[in-house]
Amino acid sequence: MSKDVATQQKQPQLVAALEKMKPELERVLPQHLSGDRIARIVLTEIRKNPKLTMCEPNSFFGAILTSAALGLEPGVNGEAYLVPYEHKRGPLAGTTECQLIVGYQGLAKLFWQHPAAKRLSAETVHANDHFAYDKGLALKLEHTPATGDRGQVIGYYAIVELNNGGIAFDYFTADQIKALRGGRVGTSGGIADPEHWMERKTALKQVLKLMPKSAQLASTLRVDETVGSMAVGKAIAAGDGLPELEYAEAESSE
Repeated sequence: MSKDVATQQKQPQLVAALEKMKPELERVLPQHLSGDRIARIVLTEIRKNPKLTMCEPNSFFGAILTSAALGLEPGVNGEAYLVPYEHKRGPLAGTTECQLIVGYQGLAKLFWQHPAAKRLSAETVHANDHFAYDKGLALKLEHTPATGDRGQVIGYYAIVELNNGGIAFDYFTADQIKALRGGRVGTSGGIADPEHWMERKTALKQVLKLMPKSAQLASTLRVDETVGSMAVGKAIAAGDGLPELEYAEAESSE
């Protein structure tokens, strides 16, 4: 059976399972969100990317529950993304899992919920920019973007400041960010990223590790870019356990 046919057969099952899952969503959602809204958002994401229906159910619903517990809405304002990840090798070769990717806007949203939040910034440094920094006792960071052709991206930096005077920043070369991202450049799953938001997010995550964080933001840093089934084990959505997530495979013939 072709993948296209399998996708068409699984979609109604996935939709039905999502409908049954609403009470569990309501349990972990913050007050300003509803299970109905998240369900509608997820259905929109499925229509935009039908390959999500090929994801292992525990992985797919685990990503949804984790996103809901963090108060992030997949596909809305770049807060988070549900991305199908197909294993090419190893014991899971041939299977597809749903990866939860928290966007830069998702990190920013959670940071600004902290009562001490004052400043958050993550920028690209290009070859033709004026850029200088000092991480000694007298912290200094100077960056003036070039006008016209800025040249290629050579690095990234992030700044986090609290209203009690605490401040942290760090600079990373393009190669350092690539290494932190496991060798990846740009995005996965067809997410357009001309402004290098994913690399800037990586720089920001490193700096945020040094600062006081809300429980939700700390959890976000742990589960970002993990598959849903793993994220559930780390998420703050602990309690009565997860609903039955498996659904029957459609019968197929070769």
